[in-house]
Amino acid sequence: MKGSTLLRGWAAVSVVLTLIVLFLQLGRGDSDRNVVITPPVGEAAKDGDKDAGKVEQSPKSAVKSVLDPAEVKVISPPSNEYRGVPGGWQGECPKKYPNLAIRFLEPTIPQTAIGKDKDWKDWKLPHEVEDEYSNDNRYDLPPNWESKVTRLGKQWYHVSNFCIKEGKITLFSKTMGVATDESFTTVQRKKKFNLYNEFTRHNNRLSYYIENVPYRLPGPLVDNPAWILSFWCQDLFHSTLTLMPAHAIKKWNNSDIYVSISKPKSPCHQKLGSQVSWDESYNPMWGNDNQFSYAGNPYWRMYRVITDKPWRIRPLGTHNFYNNRARCYSEGFVDKKWFIQVTRQEAVDYANHHLRNFGIERTKRECRREEGGYRMTLINRQGKTRRLANIQEVAEAALCYGFNVTVVSFERFDLKEQIEIIANTDLLVGMHGNGLIWTMFQEIGGYEIEIMGSWYERYARLWGNGYNNTNTFDKFGKKGNEWVPFHADMKQVAPALRRAKVHLDSTACDKAPLPSMSETHQNVWEAILIRNHPELALPPHKRAEYLKKIKQQKEEKPEAKATDDTANSDASEDGAEK
Repeated sequence: MKGSTLLRGWAAVSVVLTLIVLFLQLGRGDSDRNVVITPPVGEAAKDGDKDAGKVEQSPKSAVKSVLDPAEVKVISPPSNEYRGVPGGWQGECPKKYPNLAIRFLEPTIPQTAIGKDKDWKDWKLPHEVEDEYSNDNRYDLPPNWESKVTRLGKQWYHVSNFCIKEGKITLFSKTMGVATDESFTTVQRKKKFNLYNEFTRHNNRLSYYIENVPYRLPGPLVDNPAWILSFWCQDLFHSTLTLMPAHAIKKWNNSDIYVSISKPKSPCHQKLGSQVSWDESYNPMWGNDNQFSYAGNPYWRMYRVITDKPWRIRPLGTHNFYNNRARCYSEGFVDKKWFIQVTRQEAVDYANHHLRNFGIERTKRECRREEGGYRMTLINRQGKTRRLANIQEVAEAALCYGFNVTVVSFERFDLKEQIEIIANTDLLVGMHGNGLIWTMFQEIGGYEIEIMGSWYERYARLWGNGYNNTNTFDKFGKKGNEWVPFHADMKQVAPALRRAKVHLDSTACDKAPLPSMSETHQNVWEAILIRNHPELALPPHKRAEYLKKIKQQKEEKPEAKATDDTANSDASEDGAEK
């Protein structure tokens, strides 16, 4: 009994001691949380070097990283921004590039919700809109009033003589009846426009209603046309895939633009800014939801490419805070040019229109073949998912391949500053996600690296930029369909950085010819598909035979296991590029 009591006593003491040790370690870890530890790359520090291994403790001070032979300033951000794993690039630098640096960029314009101080209780549209309802004569039915629909393209329609009534597109047909007085009972039938949106697999439909010809118009007949634009969603990526083809057809002058969300059963909702000023993206009428944790639309200023007047943009549908009175039009358009038919010239014109609206000028790319210094922007996502844990390692590797690196968390930046950063970027690197669509603002001939994905190649090439991606990782976790913080696989990142440098040398130094401006997104997409699946270029009756032959070759000559030798992989890539 005494022995067992002693054992229990010693066990209790050991538990207490263990807890004390853990507590002390946690306390020490908290004190070091702001430190970015950057191991030396190349020659090890000499024993007599007193400064070897020292790291600045202040989060705002410069941390020295020895990248043989140059000392590179690495700005350490505050702990609430940097969540990466301490540690730097452990590989060898293929070439010595002095005077390159990494900086963690801070926003100069606070990302505030402009318009929060406005009194929104008595808010209403400008008087130009309200005046359209003042003349009762505008409700008189014009002669031969009947709707007509003409299909102009895959998902683009011209419509005449129609109304937006109770938030719905309403057409009129004499076959449904002609009202002789106001007591006539309205007859209505529901139909749908076929819309293809951005992708072939998104076969969307937009509902409209056909009624009998009324005795009087349900709303005033306004002089300008209407334009119903279908958005799959209003996040940055999907807004671009709607606004760009809409901009390409140039039917937006003085139109009333109705925003429709076509993605079925989704968290996406209509999101508008103040409709009084392009500078006021905040609007409490469009409150927080699953699409944006923001009241309003953070990309509101980008809608300026389709109209000069923000109050022309309206929601399609009924809203208790909005003027839902009917409006009638003698002419209008439904949706826009199909996205895959947009040409490279139209895509570039769209991006340039944004740059003019924001007053941003690109700095021309210079040849940096020998001294290095191409401008790389590394997106450091701060959300719970798709966040790189080895930002420091990727940034230091980029120094070895000749890039000045800017690490930026776009969530904290004003929209104009985001665009200005990309307009002066030669190489854009980031995790798969919305931010990679910013490749549109790079000077043509730039480069993009997508980490853990292969979705954005078609868009990078549409804007005339090079592209590479990585698809493997060292460590990662997965929650649902999203990746939680993980290490990018440097065995893939390093060769991608090398290829980016080669590409930029060719466009900036060798003046390599730029791609054709008449090439369409469909051409780009098909070329990528055929490159990845050569059998698609064959007639259907020969594809099965080709695939069978490839399968036999793989069985006869099994693929050799991939080696960890980066030099070997680089050599094979050189051959592929030649």
